[in-house]
Amino acid sequence: MKVNGFLVALLGLSWTWSAATTQGPRPGEKNPFAGDPAAIMAGAALFAQSCASCHNIESRAPSLTTGVFARGGEDDQIAQTIRAGVPGTQMPAFPALQADAVWQLVAYIRSLSNAGAAAASTSGAGEAGSGEAIFDGKGGCIGCHQVNARGGLVGPDLSAAGTRSPEALRQAILNPGSLTAAGRGGALSRPPVIVVKTRDGREIRGVRRSEDTFSVHIVDVSGQLHLLDKATLVDVRYEDRSLMPGDYGTRLTATELRDLLAYLHTLQGRDMSRTTAASIAGGLTYERIRHAANEPQNWLTYWGDYQGTHYSGLKDINTSNVRQLQAKWALQLPGSSTIEAMPLVVDGIMYTSGPPGIVVAVDARTGRQIWRYQRTQRVRNPHEINPFNRGVAVLGNRVFVGTLDAALVALDARNGLPLWEVQMADAMQGFSITSPPLPIKDTIITGIAGGEFGIRGFIDAYDAATGRRLWRFSTVPGPGEFGNETWKGDSWRSGCGATWLPGSYDPDLDLVYWATGNPCPL
Repeated sequence: MKVNGFLVALLGLSWTWSAATTQGPRPGEKNPFAGDPAAIMAGAALFAQSCASCHNIESRAPSLTTGVFARGGEDDQIAQTIRAGVPGTQMPAFPALQADAVWQLVAYIRSLSNAGAAAASTSGAGEAGSGEAIFDGKGGCIGCHQVNARGGLVGPDLSAAGTRSPEALRQAILNPGSLTAAGRGGALSRPPVIVVKTRDGREIRGVRRSEDTFSVHIVDVSGQLHLLDKATLVDVRYEDRSLMPGDYGTRLTATELRDLLAYLHTLQGRDMSRTTAASIAGGLTYERIRHAANEPQNWLTYWGDYQGTHYSGLKDINTSNVRQLQAKWALQLPGSSTIEAMPLVVDGIMYTSGPPGIVVAVDARTGRQIWRYQRTQRVRNPHEINPFNRGVAVLGNRVFVGTLDAALVALDARNGLPLWEVQMADAMQGFSITSPPLPIKDTIITGIAGGEFGIRGFIDAYDAATGRRLWRFSTVPGPGEFGNETWKGDSWRSGCGATWLPGSYDPDLDLVYWATGNPCPL
């Protein structure tokens, strides 16, 4: 099936395609299968194969268990959302889905919210503050699950756990083994547990993040990501159970369980006022970037090093064998604009950007995606040009990218989830960001594009952990700034001097060098 330019194969579904099936529901039309157990089961199967990958406990899409629907909660409105999608989001349209199948999906979605409402009416109140202490302490939940970038990585992110029904959360805590394995259906799912043994005798046990015939990605119980070539493994086996302890029914009292559920209910979505406070250790250090020449297998900045040489010390490819190069893998990114990014490679993971708003992390050996982030522009200048992005920067366990609507975004390098976002300038005045920033020590320095629109160029520096702006240097000085008197009248207001290309850095002198674009005519 072709959906918004993508070819989607839905296995096990038999849908009839005809002009008659593309007609949407009539206004006010009720679901003919409402409450029908057989229809709900059929809808669950459809949901598992085409919806659950986004609408699951990892909250890549809005919860469907609350009974509240942003596009309208009547039967015909839910059906129309399924058929037409939601423009500007990752929710695709399914215009050719047979009418009966749409109503079966509506019946199943209704069953989720009905179960949540019933559980909410009988769950009883708890103390959220005490529940958070249990989450961090006696329950040990924080060791495996993240909340607003704080916590472990082996379990699903729970920053939006409160959008799930209380009964679903209760069952996930008390009986984690009852959840279906991820990819096999259900609004709540657990990642498959996998145990592998390497040729050198190591045993790695964790959850499978991705797998194909030749490779597998595993996150172990400590949160470390392993990118494994199956040719190096002597044994691979799966465990049909959860890594989550199954003794919470005895470990927690009834009051403690209510308190824990009350805390989880407060988690309604990722809160970037809290993610900036999270301590995220590890990752790419400043010292490694400074001595990038010692790691020719990596490519740590846009230029390759602070000096901006764009030089690789690798010697395997030379004039005698370059003609033998062949494509190893390819990764297609959505969108129609040209890809201009310079990919970074850090310890086997490639970070790159595609059409504006997309950042991906992939296994550099195989091209298998580890995570993908996609951001929709908040505003779009009607005269927008150069709709490109030339790459990202990495510092610590954070990935930084600029946007066409002049925002700077920090992502968690481990899972691609946003940590902070700052608006650097007004895109409606012509400002944009098309190139990656420059990471120095604990600071991210970035320029701005838009010289074609008469903007006044500048360079900003931000605290890498919090996104707090540290300083701004304007390439065309304003009143009170050195050199302003050399600009006639108020010509400084539109002097241009855009700083769109990344700068370079001299660590010994602690000096940043940054080129500027053309000045504007007076």
